[in-house]
Amino acid sequence: MAKDTNLSAQEIYEKEFHVDVKGYYAQEVDEFLDQVIEDYQTYDEKLEELGQALARYEEKIKELQQQVFALQTENGNLNEQLKSDFKNGNSDQVDILKRIARLENAVFNTPKE
Repeated sequence: MAKDTNLSAQEIYEKEFHVDVKGYYAQEVDEFLDQVIEDYQTYDEKLEELGQALARYEEKIKELQQQVFALQTENGNLNEQLKSDFKNGNSDQVDILKRIARLENAVFNTPKE
């Protein structure tokens, strides 16, 4: 961000103006203040841009947190359903897999003559 500005804080602090008959040389002061104003405008624009980005990121975080919560809830429900199906004897798929394994064992592991 320092490259976007005309002056650094140190340059502003160390600035010395030439003295005229009536005080500081007005044109020199005006030019310097114009640079300071331009830097403040750039700073304000960056600040606004970053504030908008922050708001977008916070909104995205809320959306993702809601998705995580929904997925955790769904996962919990599926785990409970799986447990209840297994407890209630709805293990037909397990029985089928066991039968297939026995058949494969019988077919492929037959003794060779």
